[in-house]
Amino acid sequence: MLLRGSSVFLSVVLSLSVLQAEPSAFERQSGATKKDIKNLKDSSINLSGIVTELQNRLNALEQSQYGIQSLYDGQSQSVQGILTQVQDIELKLAELKAKLDILQEQNIELKEQNLQYAKEIKDNRENLKLAETRLKELADVGVKLNELMSVELGQVKEELKKQANVIVQDQENIKKLSLELEKLYEAKKKQQEKNAFKDPNKKPQVFEEAKKLYWDKRFDDSRLRFSWLFDEGYKKAESSFFLGQIAYRQKRYQDAVYYYKVSAVENQKAEYMPILFLHTIKSFRALGDKQKAIDFIDILIANHPQTKEAKEAQQIKAKLQSKSKQGVKTNGK
Repeated sequence: MLLRGSSVFLSVVLSLSVLQAEPSAFERQSGATKKDIKNLKDSSINLSGIVTELQNRLNALEQSQYGIQSLYDGQSQSVQGILTQVQDIELKLAELKAKLDILQEQNIELKEQNLQYAKEIKDNRENLKLAETRLKELADVGVKLNELMSVELGQVKEELKKQANVIVQDQENIKKLSLELEKLYEAKKKQQEKNAFKDPNKKPQVFEEAKKLYWDKRFDDSRLRFSWLFDEGYKKAESSFFLGQIAYRQKRYQDAVYYYKVSAVENQKAEYMPILFLHTIKSFRALGDKQKAIDFIDILIANHPQTKEAKEAQQIKAKLQSKSKQGVKTNGK
């Protein structure tokens, strides 16, 4: 508006200079001298020079204002870009919070870190608002804007640089936190999948599934189900027998003996008793307790004499006794 007003003013001045340069009809009729006309021309030339100088100053002022406006627009775009980054970070924080709600009991420390990051983001937003305020102040400076811009612009650039570095660091921290949360989420998900079968109304189905997993040699999955059934007291004799079998297959002989004992107490007439006794014998042998192994051999032979397990137990007894005799002879020498 100021520049447009200046242009109008210059136009008026030029018009007046032209009017003064030409003698009026009244002057011609009054017989103005050549000297008067010459003086008028000189005044017109001087006035034209002044107008030209004013026009040049006006052009320089327009160029200065254009440069200031461009600089202001550039800083506004930079601030808008940083605001966009802050919004993106806020979206990521919202997603992380959803996952934190699922893992609330197991992620206390991570939650505290997340709150710290949220506080830092909030501080960054306040700093950005401060930068925006400074830019608005620059826009209201007016005539002195050009002189203040160099000093104020340097401060704004330094502030934005610091905030950009903070945002980059926050993004790296959020990325690390996100990876840790993903791992915890997957671990929690796997644990939930492992316990998904625990339905009191579906114990028969779980029992059949556990047996199938055992025969498929998926001992860990089978063990989880039989352990739950054992704790629930469902078919305790057979559940403990399979737990003993799994422990035996995994060479956990002490556990195998324990579960075999529980199974035998629960049901001494089960059809799998010969296998139970034979594996109990082999477990004691593996544990180095030969006497208990022989005791169970005698029980197996006495209660199930016609089974293949009894025949194998007899062979084991012969080997154990043979080793015992050799040990006695060696000591006698």
